Amino acid sequence: LDVSSGSSMDWAYKNGIPYTFAFELRDTGHFGFLLPETLIKPTCTETMLAVKNITVHLLKKCP
Repeated sequence: LDVSSGSSMDWAYKNGIPYTFAFELRDTGHFGFLLPETLIKPTCTETMLAVKNITVHLLKKCP
């Protein structure tokens, strides 16, 4: 991930939220933030799988 300041992750840490995440969505450096329509659903699918796995792990760790 690129370094940035003043992100929502900084705000969360400052407010006592111990776990924050920033997802970088798929791209090979060609499309940037403007993915073609054919890549939108696969990107959503893989991102939601990551969110689900992180959530399951955190629910086990922090009941």
